[in-house]
Amino acid sequence: MPMVEYWKTQEKVQAKLMKGSDGSTIMQMEGEKYAFPGFPRSHILFGKLSKLKHEIKNQIFNDSWANLENGSPDELVVRNIEQIALPNIFRLFEDHKYDMQPVSKMCIPVREIHRAWTKIAKTKEALLLRDIFCHIMQEDDAYRFRMQWVAQFWKPRPWADNLYRFKKAMEFMEHAEVVDDMKERQRLWRRILLVWFQENRAQFEAFVREVDWNKVKMTERDKFFFRAKWFKVDLDKFEY
Repeated sequence: MPMVEYWKTQEKVQAKLMKGSDGSTIMQMEGEKYAFPGFPRSHILFGKLSKLKHEIKNQIFNDSWANLENGSPDELVVRNIEQIALPNIFRLFEDHKYDMQPVSKMCIPVREIHRAWTKIAKTKEALLLRDIFCHIMQEDDAYRFRMQWVAQFWKPRPWADNLYRFKKAMEFMEHAEVVDDMKERQRLWRRILLVWFQENRAQFEAFVREVDWNKVKMTERDKFFFRAKWFKVDLDKFEY
């Protein structure tokens, strides 16, 4: 399957930063078929954003898993996330506000998530959570591509049990991971997100109905770049 090639023979190539036809920031790498969606800023990705993601993983996901394993009820776990973990994450995010890309320059999938989240958000905290999620998805293409990949197999429907469909899509994504550590991380994400969404089912369903998922799922351009990562992008077509 077609994929980005420069990494096979070179550590780096010259790239040109441009404005795409949709207004988003894109990066054309020398000799490649497609322009890369977005513009990776390594000083952010491997600097402050790395710390933020680490704290999210520990305070929201790892701590919640431990609480579930110790017998805490789902509603208590979610309350701890919303009343203890998230305020801590919001404080950490204060240093990131001025690093965020303008929404108009974000990739189409992230821009659509931002639009839909804005539409259904009812609190200041919900908008802060939106900004954190979109900031991470815009800056870290490994996370963004996974979000897009699972969206194409999730296929939420107004009449369906979308939480169950989300669970099955996340299980499929675990099989698509190559590295064992990422398979474990998928199980962590899946368990905590399912508990969180179940306890906030009305907001979850409102968000699902509002998003235009055709704008989120992967394009051929996205797959072109995603195939160079440790992930079975074409698992639905081939046995690996």
